[in-house]
Amino acid sequence: MRPVMRPVVREVARLSVVLAALLAVPAVPDVAYAQKKGAAAKEKEPPPPTENQELNLAVGENKTIPANDVKNYSEGTPGVVDIKLTTDASAFVVVGLKAGSTSLLLIKKNGQEVTWTINVFARSPAIVENELKQLLEGYTGVKVRRVGSRLFIEGSVASENDVKRIAQIASVYGGQVESLVGVGATKDRTNIRIDFFFVQYTKDSGYQLGISYPGRIGGEVIQSNIGYDFVTGTTSAVTNVVNQPLPGLDIASRFGWAKVLKQATVITTNGADAVLDAGGEQNYPIAAGITSSVMKITFGTVLTVQPFFDPVSREVEIKVQADVADLMPPGRGTSIPSRNVTKVQTVVHMRLGQSLVLSGFRFENERKSVEGLPLLKDIPIIGVLFGSQKFETQESEGAVFLVPSVVEPSNKPAIDFVNETLKVYEDWSGSPVTGTPMPSVYDKAPNKFVPSELPEPAPTPKKK
Repeated sequence: MRPVMRPVVREVARLSVVLAALLAVPAVPDVAYAQKKGAAAKEKEPPPPTENQELNLAVGENKTIPANDVKNYSEGTPGVVDIKLTTDASAFVVVGLKAGSTSLLLIKKNGQEVTWTINVFARSPAIVENELKQLLEGYTGVKVRRVGSRLFIEGSVASENDVKRIAQIASVYGGQVESLVGVGATKDRTNIRIDFFFVQYTKDSGYQLGISYPGRIGGEVIQSNIGYDFVTGTTSAVTNVVNQPLPGLDIASRFGWAKVLKQATVITTNGADAVLDAGGEQNYPIAAGITSSVMKITFGTVLTVQPFFDPVSREVEIKVQADVADLMPPGRGTSIPSRNVTKVQTVVHMRLGQSLVLSGFRFENERKSVEGLPLLKDIPIIGVLFGSQKFETQESEGAVFLVPSVVEPSNKPAIDFVNETLKVYEDWSGSPVTGTPMPSVYDKAPNKFVPSELPEPAPTPKKK
């Protein structure tokens, strides 16, 4: 029996070995499949995101860009900057060569791309921007904006003179700054006050000395007039001896003077026209045959101004047109007066508070006339016995000038002054003794304007 059992044990052991081998074989393909699946997932990962950076520098300025993990790099527009890699390959050194813009592309080892936009200015943008803020101080409607490698001045101002001034400021920076400013409505509309003065002095003198002879001898000598009154029944007769060839003695002198002071005030907005017409009109009847008409003669002051105020330089440019006309006594043989006219039309440039003479004039007129008997009046020394001499002298001197100022908001002293003026108006009775003299408005005019020190709102004046 023992020999029979031995083969069976060997077969069972052999089967167990085969089963163990079969169970061990499928484990190998599972490991390989997992490795292939992990490699495929790794290949499908998205690339790193692209970064955009910006670098601003001036011509001749050096700046660095990190070069860590950079595999390759490429420069955009050549000649704008000079790019060099340090010896340890840790950073790029960028040097500005000329004004303009370029780019630098960095490709890192992990595939990430970084794009640098490099702007090169003629001068440092921060310095230029600070300078522009100082130069444009006072222009509330103007601002500075930076686009790429250039700076732009945008907004609107009140006048063409401001536009020209800002354009000159932009031209200083050689194309780095460009002005886009135009004339338009601004937030700050300053009120300008113009005081106009016209002063004139006139002096007349003359004398007449000698013996005047009639200019005509002969003709009708006697004139007779006879009249009858039907109411009273009386008759009247008048006989006159005319054209008497008798000389007369001329001995007379005259002297006179006149002075004229005209003062006008105009307040207008910066850049706007203002017209002041202060005067009158005199009507004179004129007879022409069987008809008559009325002749109108105007007199007074007509003032037209247009100020342009620069709040930065505190200077003002004024276009002025003034017409001053005064009535003069009528001449010989007429009852219609004449006019003495002074006209000024000019453009002036001055600072606030200064007085500027627009025009000044001075003239002298001398006239001499001799009347008398021909030839005899020309004899030296004794010629005065046969004629009459007349001398006339006229001297005139005058000036026209302006005083500009900026109108400030009414503060408490101004309100007190208004109340005082209203009180004087109510108390004034026309008497120079009991009445208080009217204070001059021009003595308390504002002479300065400080934008940073605006007064507090003043209370409303009380009605008397």
